[in-house]
Amino acid sequence: MPSELRAGSDAWKTLCDRVGGEAPDLLVLNEMPFGGWIASSPSFDEATWSDAVAAHEEGVAHLEELGAPVVAASRARELDGKRVNEAFMWTSEYGAVGAHTKQYFPDEPGYFEAKWFEAGERHFRVVPAEDLRAGFLLCTEIMFNEHARQYGRDGAHLILSPRAVGMASLPRWLVAMRMAAIVSGCYVLTSNRSGTDENGQLFGGRGWVIDPDGDLIAQTSATTPVVFHEIDTDFVARAQSEYPCYVNSMSRS
Repeated sequence: MPSELRAGSDAWKTLCDRVGGEAPDLLVLNEMPFGGWIASSPSFDEATWSDAVAAHEEGVAHLEELGAPVVAASRARELDGKRVNEAFMWTSEYGAVGAHTKQYFPDEPGYFEAKWFEAGERHFRVVPAEDLRAGFLLCTEIMFNEHARQYGRDGAHLILSPRAVGMASLPRWLVAMRMAAIVSGCYVLTSNRSGTDENGQLFGGRGWVIDPDGDLIAQTSATTPVVFHEIDTDFVARAQSEYPCYVNSMSRS
């Protein structure tokens, strides 16, 4: 997804046209897709934070224009007195419903998330996505695949990983996504920011679809910015019954 996506922009209209032409049941956007990447600044700023919250409120209000019955992404939001990065599922019936708040925050150049966000309620719960079940791992969270494993054990078909990462680290992210699929027996669907934002932050693009065996089966590019794939729940069931998913943890005395 392009950096600093805004409803009504040319990039937004192009995205709506591409998605509408395919009519998917579920669309996964990147991490905090609307507006600039605020975590590129090492210092928290109240006005910038308020702008980010407002940009996501406006963007969410236009999600119906995409033409997908379910849209997954994350947003900057004030929740229970905390500044959170909240994963959500949007439907035309219920709007955006929070599903998870990000728990793991990097703190380094380009990604000073620990300065901007707080962890909300700590849970990794499976949520409905039409006839499927999904769990969120927001960007850095995919690096901790104990949560992916638990999602598989909790009956998820999909792990959704909206992210915002640079170009140089893409090979490591692909390894993490593949391992999340292998340990969970789930499909992993992940979308990334692309291009350069107003602060000069360069994002690597490359959205991926990983199958339950951990194989890369589809990816986006500059010429193919949106990809689609049919989910095979029988494939998920088989993978979750086989190695390594069936292996139980051993208790120690």
